[in-house]
Amino acid sequence: MVKNIKLAYIGGGSKQWARVFMSDLAASEGLSGEIALYDIDREAAVLNQRIGARIEEDPDALSRFRYSVADRIEDALTGADVVIISILPGTLREMASDVHTPEKYGIYQSVGDTSGPGGILRAMRTVPMYEQIAEYVKEYCPKAWVINYT
Repeated sequence: MVKNIKLAYIGGGSKQWARVFMSDLAASEGLSGEIALYDIDREAAVLNQRIGARIEEDPDALSRFRYSVADRIEDALTGADVVIISILPGTLREMASDVHTPEKYGIYQSVGDTSGPGGILRAMRTVPMYEQIAEYVKEYCPKAWVINYT
């Protein structure tokens, strides 16, 4: 078993993706360590910490992770081996606009957050956030693998 992996989960208060990710980790044999959850919505990260602990208590879980909540992104990233980024740049209203505004002009897109005019608008909100996160990664865990789960 691989031991003492530190995973920094940026956006660790995710309402849906975090649960899927934590369940996938529990089903992965040979993994263990710490998952530091960081989110601008700290209460959501605390809720996911509790959910992660319940998942890991399952006797059928194949991996073992300790879940913690970081108050600062720097704390989550310090010493991380892997960084998972799962953030929602902007509001749900903005995301709806990314899809439906182009439709008003006859531009239909299969997925509004990754392609076409909607994807460009979302990228304009996301890239500055990723640039800042990249600076933090460079400073606090420069050898970490970074995975975009957004």
